Amino acid sequence: MIRPAQVLVLVAAGVALAGAGVWLVARHGADSETQPAAQVLPLQPADLNAVTRLDVFKGDGSRTTLTREATHWTVTQRGYPADTGQVRKLLLDLSHLASEEQKTSDPTLYSKLGVEDPSGAQATGTGLTLEVHGRTLGLIVGKTSGTSSVYVRVAGQPQSLLANPQLAPDADPRHWLDRGIVDIAPDQVTAVELAPLDGPAYSLKRSAPGAAPEFGVSPIPKGRELADAASAASQAGALAALQLDDVRKTGTHPAVSHAVFHLSDGLTLTLTGIPEGETRYLAATAAGESAAAQQRARDLNTRLAGWEFEIPSYRYDTLFRPLEQLLKPKPVPAASSAPRASRAPHSPVGGPPALPFGPQSPSHQGDSH
Repeated sequence: MIRPAQVLVLVAAGVALAGAGVWLVARHGADSETQPAAQVLPLQPADLNAVTRLDVFKGDGSRTTLTREATHWTVTQRGYPADTGQVRKLLLDLSHLASEEQKTSDPTLYSKLGVEDPSGAQATGTGLTLEVHGRTLGLIVGKTSGTSSVYVRVAGQPQSLLANPQLAPDADPRHWLDRGIVDIAPDQVTAVELAPLDGPAYSLKRSAPGAAPEFGVSPIPKGRELADAASAASQAGALAALQLDDVRKTGTHPAVSHAVFHLSDGLTLTLTGIPEGETRYLAATAAGESAAAQQRARDLNTRLAGWEFEIPSYRYDTLFRPLEQLLKPKPVPAASSAPRASRAPHSPVGGPPALPFGPQSPSHQGDSH
């Protein structure tokens, strides 16, 4: 028989054990929170300025090589400046890349995570190499997991990992280009001279403040008029946030359309359009009247001269818009209400009726006997 005193001892022991369990769970949670995740690459944010080259490549042959210049990064495959913000973000993500969980080290299972050798033609992962402090670091970036994680494997090591933050590097050089060409607000444009491929040359000129329409168009063909008062104003916005899809060195490709934009600060921007099949390119040069405009023109020419920029077709069509697109459609001539009556074949007086299809062939030419 259990005495009351023994019951009290058992209860007290149970409470003590429960408290110890809670303490152990709390202690374990605290330890796991304070224990830092394992760094995937020996790369710290302080090392980023020491990175001199970054390669991104895939088994299909696509590759981007990014090299650090004195003031910017360059996409080697194009010889054109890279988007520095994108490059820095990838490097920061690599410096913060931390392992969440170890995964397979069996090479036969790498393809399930996308961390097989990225040089293989059937490989789905992406290879990364970067040069920092005179050494080369390599990483294979595989499939993503959820919204914040990715499977990776350090080059030359068998162990694959689930890590974060999520990486999705692109091996296409176009992805890394500094896409901005120009960004000129519509209210800076005072006049535009256009010589499009289709139709006559014409010009737009901003009217006096408060006058309508905002832009005058000349010359307008006799008997024609603008589609609406604001139809020409949209042309002034054609240079706002103008971006490239790709870029190439200036060649011998003939320009077929021209547009000259005059700005309020004395800057003049001349654009030439170069269509090739379904692809549209433009080249740009700048000039200035005032000292400030001349300096701005030099800055633009340093960046734009010697290049042809591939741009979306819809942006190209806006820049080099034919005059006909600004005008109301031509009136359609009214059709005659009464159709012309067809004349019946005429027969000579007293003669046989005329045949509609040529001379009549006699059906009987008399007896031959």
